[in-house]
Amino acid sequence: MSNLLTIWIPTYQREASLLELLHSLEQAGLAAIADVIVSDNDPVSSLGHSLQFQGHSLSYRRNVANLSAGVNFLRAFEVVTTPWLMIVGDDDFFTPAARDILIQTIDDLPEDITAVKYDSGLFGRQSACTVTALSGYLDTMLAADYPQAFNNLLLVSNWLFRTAPCRRHLATAYLGYSTKFSHLLPPLKACAQDGYRLMFSPLRPVSHGVSEAGWPKAATWYEMAISLSTFCGIIDAENRRALQRMLFHRDWARMVVKCLRVRPFYGSRSQGVRPLTIHLHLALLSWHYGLVMVLLAPLLWIPQAWYPRILRQKLGDPGRVERW
Repeated sequence: MSNLLTIWIPTYQREASLLELLHSLEQAGLAAIADVIVSDNDPVSSLGHSLQFQGHSLSYRRNVANLSAGVNFLRAFEVVTTPWLMIVGDDDFFTPAARDILIQTIDDLPEDITAVKYDSGLFGRQSACTVTALSGYLDTMLAADYPQAFNNLLLVSNWLFRTAPCRRHLATAYLGYSTKFSHLLPPLKACAQDGYRLMFSPLRPVSHGVSEAGWPKAATWYEMAISLSTFCGIIDAENRRALQRMLFHRDWARMVVKCLRVRPFYGSRSQGVRPLTIHLHLALLSWHYGLVMVLLAPLLWIPQAWYPRILRQKLGDPGRVERW
C-alpha cells in the first residue's frame, strides 16, 4: 500500500542536525507511514553515503547546484507523488506525537483544505481557524500580534500541504522563489482561484532547533517587503494586502530597528545597492516606515559604533531572526 504523505527535507551542509531529524522521524513512527526524501543543495556533498551507512530507509537527491531554499521547497511539489507533503527543515525535529497528529489531521480534513498550518510554539500561540485568505487569519488576532503571526507563517516545517491543488500553481510560485515565503504561494493561489481553504491548528507535530551559520542567508525583511509589493503574478491582491499588513505593522520599536539595520545589510558598495535607495523604496510602500525614516535621519548617517550601547544591543547581529 502506497503512503499518503511525503516528508521532504531540504538540507545544506548540516549532516549532524539532519541525522538528529531522521532519528526523531523514526522514533515517532513516521518512517512506516511516509515517504522520506532528502534534497541536498550542496552539489559536492558526500552526504548520501553517510545516510546509507546509517541505514535510514529514504531517498536521497543531490542537486547539481545550490537551488536556494525557496526553489528547493517548490521542487518538492514537482517531485512527490503522494497526496500530502511536509517540507521539514534539517535543523528541526518531530515530536513523539507527530504520527498520531498527522494521521488524525489527514483522516479528518475536508476536501477543500489545501494546507494546514500547525503551531510552532516559538512566536506566541496560534488559534484554531479555517479561512479562505490570510485576511481571515488576521481577523482572529490583534494588530500587535501581526509580527509573531508573520514569523509563524514563514516556518515551512509546520505546514502540511495537499499536493494536487498546490502543484497547479507552481509556475507563478517560481516567480517568488527568492522570497522567504515561496512555500505559501501555491496554497494561497489555490485558495484565491480554486475555492480552497487554509486551516490553522494549535497542534505541534514539529519542534524547532537552532539554525547554524552554514545555512545560506534567507531573504531579509527588506527584500520580502519589496518583492511582495512590486512583483506581479505571484500572489492575489487580498493575500498580498494581508502580508503587507503583517510586514508593515505599526510596532514603532520594531520599525525603528528595521530602519537602522538597512545600512548594516546594504552598506557595502560591492553589493551595488545604496542604503538610501532601500529607505526611499520602503518609504513609498509604507508611510509608517517613511515617518520612522525621517525621525531617525540623524542616526542613519553616523557609524553604528557611535550608537549608545543599549541601542547597539537592541540591534544585535543583522542575521538574527528578529530582523523579520
